Amino acid sequence: MLPAPPSDRPRRGLFLGKLAVSLLLLGLLFWRAEPGKLLRTIQTLPLSIFLGCAALYGVASLISIVRWRGLLRAEGIRLALGRLTLIYFEAAFFNLFLPSLIGGDIFRAYAIYKTTGGHDASIPSVLLDRLTGFAALMLIAVVALGMAYRDFRDPQVALMILAVVVLFALVLLVLLHEKTHAVVVGLLKRMGLARFAPRIEGIVQALTRYGGHRGALLQAVSLSALLQAVIILMDYLVGVGLGVGVPLARFFLYVPLITALAMLPVSVAGLGVREGAVVFFFAKSGLDATTALSMSLLWFAVTACVSSLGGLAFLLDLHARKRQED
Repeated sequence: MLPAPPSDRPRRGLFLGKLAVSLLLLGLLFWRAEPGKLLRTIQTLPLSIFLGCAALYGVASLISIVRWRGLLRAEGIRLALGRLTLIYFEAAFFNLFLPSLIGGDIFRAYAIYKTTGGHDASIPSVLLDRLTGFAALMLIAVVALGMAYRDFRDPQVALMILAVVVLFALVLLVLLHEKTHAVVVGLLKRMGLARFAPRIEGIVQALTRYGGHRGALLQAVSLSALLQAVIILMDYLVGVGLGVGVPLARFFLYVPLITALAMLPVSVAGLGVREGAVVFFFAKSGLDATTALSMSLLWFAVTACVSSLGGLAFLLDLHARKRQED
């Protein structure tokens, strides 16, 4: 059975708690920053670079849609690219307001479930879409670390990358090994965390379901690597526009870790967590907190501008449904 629509899932107290975390972290960061310098730094970004970055993010979104379409087709769900694009941007729009960076995934799964009349592959396709994206992100980080090993003298970042990769590998091992994930589910229930058991079972079912679709999985990972590279390039161009002078190689090292931290379900849309991570990691390359915070806010501004198109898509979709009902 598919979970309730995303608007019904987050409890008000949980949402307010995550909103408080975002506001607290942002408040601390703004308190540390110099307001005047922050505003001046943001204003130095040329409009042409901002628009170019928005276009790059649009390209990344199209790559993500094609990746998702491939996973859906592997399970026999064939929807028009235009329809998938509407659903994807609607989800991206709601993702700006739902807790964590995966709130929009719930919307996508629900939309596909309704559109296909209850096809049971709606949730697995979204889960695999997210997992392949994260796997590609970690692959990029490991490759970047290997290429920069001789010149990179920061064991803390290296250990963090390896720790996240090892943790991700262990999670996959737990999910893929039947006895192990059964033990984990049992432990969660004993610890009073039974609410997480269905999520684990859902991921297990998704991995099992797509085990026979190796071609679709390989395509998804390949597209994910391209997608993440485009997003990192976009982030780098924002830095270039601000004149930060941090090499591209450092972005390929830092951004995967920043993205992984922003995905933690402790804030609204990763706000506050992402900005704090940007300040922390780029300080290692000599960037002051105010400039790093400016860069992070501009990253969010680019994604928010493109994702806001989903609001228009939602209104158009809603209008079309009303016309059909009439």
